[in-house]
Amino acid sequence: MYTLPTFKQLNTQTHERVDGKRNSLANSFFTIFFILFILHLLTLNQASNYLIFNGINGMSAYMPDWILALVSDFGNGITLGAVILCYLVKRPELICRVLLAALLSLIVVPLLKQYFDAPRPAVILEHLNVIGETRYKHSFPSGHSATAFLFAGLIYLSSQKVFLRISLIFMAALVGVSRILVGAHWPADVVMGAIVGLSCAYAASHICPLIRLTFRKRLLAYLLLVLALVSSELHTGYDFSEISIVQYVRWGLLMLSIIAVLGFAKRELMAGVMAKRQRLTSQ
Repeated sequence: MYTLPTFKQLNTQTHERVDGKRNSLANSFFTIFFILFILHLLTLNQASNYLIFNGINGMSAYMPDWILALVSDFGNGITLGAVILCYLVKRPELICRVLLAALLSLIVVPLLKQYFDAPRPAVILEHLNVIGETRYKHSFPSGHSATAFLFAGLIYLSSQKVFLRISLIFMAALVGVSRILVGAHWPADVVMGAIVGLSCAYAASHICPLIRLTFRKRLLAYLLLVLALVSSELHTGYDFSEISIVQYVRWGLLMLSIIAVLGFAKRELMAGVMAKRQRLTSQ
């Protein structure tokens, strides 16, 4: 005879399902780490590092420069920062995590670049395809790769949408590969950048719980991010200054992020006004 499960049994089953999803998510995340670690070991060998670079970089001769530049620029802190800001308007509980992860990355990546001071491919190789500005030092690790995988990692650890998680990891990988295609980084730089980005995302996700900030704190965080992005845009140059579409896309994303913040402020203020009116009419 069938009997209905008790509340305690239902509660236990719910917790088991949640724990199962968390374990599955953690396992898949560490699988990505494991793959990157294997790639890191492979690229530690100088001959393998050069061979992989030449194979990938040589393909750029058959691809449009503007597409490679556009994909590569999505690892730039300003361009991707505008995308992240738009996402934070939708997922405000991630604000603290994103800020902490970004802070960790801003500390770790420059320190590693200064410590290793590794030469870029343009210093070592005579024949390579370079798209955009030619750089010569601070190659290891790739900052663009770190930024792309940081964002992908944060969403991977907080979203229940499998397609979104996989898509963002794939896009981050494209950004990393594009840094080799444009001749800016070695494969070893890209792999380590990905490891650093995911590590910062993992650390921030475990240090910071999901916090729903008040309207004023959210608005303040959004405005500070807008100010930081616009200020950086005005005071930094472009890796692909000769490819105008990169600038236009970045400006468009910045405008979109500003519109998203203004839309959020308008909705919250209107909701506050309506709530106040309802309280007055009910009295």
